[in-house]
Amino acid sequence: HPSRSARGRGARRRAAGEPSATDDETSEDGSAVVVAAAVAAAASASGEWLNGSVFDEEKMKTSAGGGSEAREGDARAMMMNGGANGDGDAASAAPSSAMRVRDGTSRHDRSLSKPYAVFRIDAAGQRLPYKQIMTRRQLLRDTDLSPRDLRRIDPSLGQANNTPAVIVREDSVLVNLGVRVIIRADHALLLEPDTMMSVNFLESWTQRMSTAEKNHEVESLPFELVMVEASLQETCAQLANRLEHCTRRYRSLERKLQTGIEKTTFDELRFMKQALVQLESRSAAIRDEILETLDDEDDVERMTLSSKATEAEDKEEEEEEVENLLEYYLQQCEAVHSATEALLENTRDLDESISVTLSARRLEVSKIELMLSIASFAAAVGAVVTGIFGMNLTSTLESSVMAFYLTTGLLVTACVGMSAWLYRLCRSRSIL
Repeated sequence: HPSRSARGRGARRRAAGEPSATDDETSEDGSAVVVAAAVAAAASASGEWLNGSVFDEEKMKTSAGGGSEAREGDARAMMMNGGANGDGDAASAAPSSAMRVRDGTSRHDRSLSKPYAVFRIDAAGQRLPYKQIMTRRQLLRDTDLSPRDLRRIDPSLGQANNTPAVIVREDSVLVNLGVRVIIRADHALLLEPDTMMSVNFLESWTQRMSTAEKNHEVESLPFELVMVEASLQETCAQLANRLEHCTRRYRSLERKLQTGIEKTTFDELRFMKQALVQLESRSAAIRDEILETLDDEDDVERMTLSSKATEAEDKEEEEEEVENLLEYYLQQCEAVHSATEALLENTRDLDESISVTLSARRLEVSKIELMLSIASFAAAVGAVVTGIFGMNLTSTLESSVMAFYLTTGLLVTACVGMSAWLYRLCRSRSIL
């Protein structure tokens, strides 16, 4: 029998001290099994799944014992590169790779499970806006948005807080103009509902709906355009309120400067300039965003999400309605921006006038200091003479009464004359 003859030949070779082919195959199969076991352990520890199936150790053993040339070559390479040491390295590398995969997966899960507090507004108006908590994954599924789009209005990102955005997608409109809202054809999600702008937005929208119901009026605009208009209205109202506040501060500052210049006046002027610069940049950014949306024909066309128009004339009317809406609030932003620029220019002129006034006062102080210096110089000359007479040396003038009065009169006359001469000299040279 072939197997018996093979075992006989193997026995004779072992008796003669020669390695048999069976031993070689057994060692190769053993190394392949060790490698397969290490790979299976690493895969099961890291939690990786390939095409929905788990590594099967028994299948790996069977495939290794079946004599696959590629796996036998890998086993020989492993044995040549270190044998048991290589198996130990693979086993030690498995926990670290598993840890990295678990960390990456958990970090990804945490980002998707991050909670968002939103207000849900239904288009039908049958239910009042209500607050709910949604994870990032739920928010993406509800709005059919990509994470890239959501980052533009994500309140947890610092860059999104100061960057105005009006993003139009196939089924959604994202607005970030201080009010962060995701608008769909049948509902809208208001992010950060506890902020002052969001509260004012909800109040204005609720008041608008209640007024329409009392008057039995039908809203002429679609739901998505009503939400866009409410966002733009609240944004422009916020800009106008900030401009009015800065205007009142400017007038109050002008009245204070008429009475006098104090340190508090300079601080108030500096704070007002900072507020005006921020308002100018904010209004310019919102104006540019609205203008960019108007210039994009696709955005204007897709902004009416609930459109069912099939004829070209109806589509043109819808686009014209969207353009009129955006142009109206574009003009308001432009008006606020122009008024802010003018007020900022007046503030800078006021700052320059204050600087000129302070410079004139410093010049007056310098003149007074110069006059005192002239008088001090003349008095110093007289002090030199008195110092000469004050020495402990005798002369013939100590016993004369007339010499005292004469010397004193001459000293006073000389000091006054020298002061007058120096003053005229400074005036002739336009120093005083």
